[in-house]
Amino acid sequence: MTITVSISDLRNNIAKYLEQAANGVTIIVRDEKKDKTIAQIVAANTFDKNRYEMVLRDSAGALGDEHTEWKNEEAIKEWLTKSRQDSERTFY
Repeated sequence: MTITVSISDLRNNIAKYLEQAANGVTIIVRDEKKDKTIAQIVAANTFDKNRYEMVLRDSAGALGDEHTEWKNEEAIKEWLTKSRQDSERTFY
């Protein structure tokens, strides 16, 4: 769902709009005098470790024999660890 609000409406009701954004509503802020969109407020993305692990477990083995690095949960963890080390990236 998307809501479009004016700058003055946002200023007067900021707590309400921020709560709506946190609940998944996209807030579009428009400058009505200039007839122009100036901002978009959306919820911040967060990393859900439990959800990630659940999806990882559910998808293990789904790609078949052609991807042996993804044949089970342990193989996927090893592949991810190696890939991250190779690219010098860290994930928390």
